[in-house]
Amino acid sequence: MKKYIPSIVQTGEAQCYVCHRKGCELQIHHCIAGRGNRAICTEWGLTVWICPKCHEQLHDHSVQYRRIQADAQRAFIKAKRKEGYPEDVAKDLWYSRFLKFYDYE
Repeated sequence: MKKYIPSIVQTGEAQCYVCHRKGCELQIHHCIAGRGNRAICTEWGLTVWICPKCHEQLHDHSVQYRRIQADAQRAFIKAKRKEGYPEDVAKDLWYSRFLKFYDYE
């Protein structure tokens, strides 16, 4: 069984990251999908809690899915900056793993 480290994307009380629903059976969603990326998300804390209804919709590559990817990227770069990495190095670390930048406004 894989050990999840606390999310660096979602902090605080467990609730659905999309609809903010509490008190339901929440599922862990890996912010970046694809071969090998789930393990990296688990290791790096790039996960969020999602209710089953929102989780199903996310896998249709919705706008919310793209927002979560961008939020994960921002959280990762912010965490690396707190560790003392310059911003350009933090961005290079992200890109070296995912080969993509996720932008969402």
